[in-house]
Amino acid sequence: MINLRPSQEEILKYENGRLAISAVPGSGKTFTLSLLAAQLIGAGRITPATDQQILIVTYLNASVDNFKARIRQRLEVLELPSDRGFDVRTLHSLALEIVRLASSGLGADSDALNVLDDTQSSHYLALAVDGWVEQNLDLWLAFLPEDSPQMRARWRDITARTARAFMRAAKNERYRPEEVLRRLTLDDNHQSPINQSPLLQMMGGIYGRYQTLLTRQSVLDFDDLIWQAADLLQHRPDFAAQLRQRWPYVLEDEAQDSVPLQEVLLETLTGLNGNWVRVGDPNQAITSTFTAAHPRFFNAFMDRPDVSGRPLPNSGRCAPLIIGAANTLLNWVIDKHPVPEVRRYTFRRQAILPTPPGDAQPNPPDSEAAIRIKVYKHREDEELPAIARLTAKYAQQRPDHTLAILVPTNQIGHDIADHLDELDVAYDNLLRGSGHEREIAAAMHAILAILANPLDTRALVAAHASLHALGHPAALGPLEGLDRFHTILRSVYQPEVFLFPWDEAQWTAAFPAGVVSDDDWQHFRRLADFLRRMFQMRDLPIDDLALTLGDELFAHSSDVHEGDLAIAYQIATILRRWRDMQPEWRLPELAAELADVANGRRRLPLPSPTDYGYEPEPGRITLTTQHSAKGLEWDAVFLVGIDGFWIPGTLDSPFLGVHDFLGGDPTAEASAQLRYLMKGEAGIYPERSATDSAHIEIISERLRLLYVGITRARRFLHLSRSRATRQYSKERDAEPATVLGVLYQYLKEREA
Repeated sequence: MINLRPSQEEILKYENGRLAISAVPGSGKTFTLSLLAAQLIGAGRITPATDQQILIVTYLNASVDNFKARIRQRLEVLELPSDRGFDVRTLHSLALEIVRLASSGLGADSDALNVLDDTQSSHYLALAVDGWVEQNLDLWLAFLPEDSPQMRARWRDITARTARAFMRAAKNERYRPEEVLRRLTLDDNHQSPINQSPLLQMMGGIYGRYQTLLTRQSVLDFDDLIWQAADLLQHRPDFAAQLRQRWPYVLEDEAQDSVPLQEVLLETLTGLNGNWVRVGDPNQAITSTFTAAHPRFFNAFMDRPDVSGRPLPNSGRCAPLIIGAANTLLNWVIDKHPVPEVRRYTFRRQAILPTPPGDAQPNPPDSEAAIRIKVYKHREDEELPAIARLTAKYAQQRPDHTLAILVPTNQIGHDIADHLDELDVAYDNLLRGSGHEREIAAAMHAILAILANPLDTRALVAAHASLHALGHPAALGPLEGLDRFHTILRSVYQPEVFLFPWDEAQWTAAFPAGVVSDDDWQHFRRLADFLRRMFQMRDLPIDDLALTLGDELFAHSSDVHEGDLAIAYQIATILRRWRDMQPEWRLPELAAELADVANGRRRLPLPSPTDYGYEPEPGRITLTTQHSAKGLEWDAVFLVGIDGFWIPGTLDSPFLGVHDFLGGDPTAEASAQLRYLMKGEAGIYPERSATDSAHIEIISERLRLLYVGITRARRFLHLSRSRATRQYSKERDAEPATVLGVLYQYLKEREA
């Protein structure tokens, strides 16, 4: 017998219609939704004998297996067949099934549908960005205050990320690139500052190029797939009715991350009076500045007159002390934040409540809980090394606890990683685009480059330098003066003789006379032997070659971080996909593509930790961003950099992480400008400019990020900020985040 909370019992009374479940952090929404699915089956709401199913829609592949296991377990308790009556799908697989079923019904080849994965989509986006930049270099460089290789690389990465968000926003509103470009080229009588925006000109141009590439290859990306599925359901009511017969109930998870087109798809699938249960938490919506998702969509659904609301307010995750901090943050923003739109749109007033007495998941007692707020003089010199030491000490003192450092930006995370490395502590680096990822890509590229062009002495030097940095046996030895060793390598006469000599005499003759010492010879031989062995595998398919190389570089080294080998394997898969998309590419082209990852021009399209079911390990520090922490929890959480740069108090404040050299966040700015371009004044915030709208979005999302960060902690929460920091090599004073003062006052009142 399951001991249910009163709120869960109310949800299990659901029989039909539209239901919204607003679930606070740690309230057990997956558990509750699984119980509801099993109950609907057990109550005979569907007939499995006719292949009817409860459809559960989620967003992560890892969640699919979790839902299936929970529903099967509950059906077994109810003594019902555990393999029938339900269908758990990601939104991607649901849309794919809809399009394929529609195609097969039309007599078309349903297997011919080709949908890009993230790696393939990123590849075509990179081609579109590079093509546009090459044709419009002056316009692209005009955004930069100075032209340097480092600034270009950084701006190239920002351009790609901004274009990705822009295209998603456009596709979720069903704006084709030609329509956007037409609006941008209206005659002078219809011109406005938005029409002439260089940012929109760039984004519209990249969107057009990207979509042209996809059309030529007869492929769809994820947003195209959702678009096509929604169109099919809207334009073919008979087909929608058939699917409704198959899936008479739709249960949707993580509804706060819903995008407009997704709502259209599911609303059309369920029908006018259909059965649609949506579970989510608008207070945990943290993707609105870089995707088409926004909490206002789920809020609007909950407020509809045809929708019943049954909340899940109880959470057993956090100690009451930490729950109180989260509720204090929420109420202060709603009641007292100085920006009216932030007050109105950031949070929905829903307090987190502890679990009732006798609950199966009791809250950790306050006697085991603590909150600390610490202010440092300087971020780089004090705060970051101090946090590294504190977490290392905590892990040592409480090896039975899980703990995490949550950072606002990847760069701050990379800086903390350096301090953790110096302390030689065990930690999982979950940062996207981390230094480790680039180092692994650089190491693999260095060897692939010499295999692609054995006559390039610069590649020969780079290969040795990379092996030396890894501590690989092929480059070990008492090399006093590494620069001298590399100078000799660059001076090798006929590099092919260095690698493949006829005999010893020919090999030694390849070096400049009289400069190689006796000790040097053994080191050169070790390098040549290793590279010669790698050349024997040069004709392998690119993924097999990269897998073998990954094993050689990372499998037996004690100096690399755990997980590096897994990243090397993922790089092998990415190389194979690049080759599949460009069959004419050979090793030189693939190595050049990987070079862009190594030098930071492009990011590896690696999955996030929650995508593959990451679970924190006791005694081991998790290092990740506040964004990536959603879906996870720890006994102790250290939130870093909670200052006025990260959570500005006004629209005119400086914004950390929004690229000072651009004057704002181009991702949020481009999406805001697109709304104004296509809808005029029908933006999210009437009477606000595109820039102000973008800043409102950033402030609101970062307040929700802080809420998410606080509610990741079970027992211990540490918040820190600094009075000064370095930004782009300049010292800057950092204003305190007003909300941190609110939390400090909350603690003082608790202590009184």
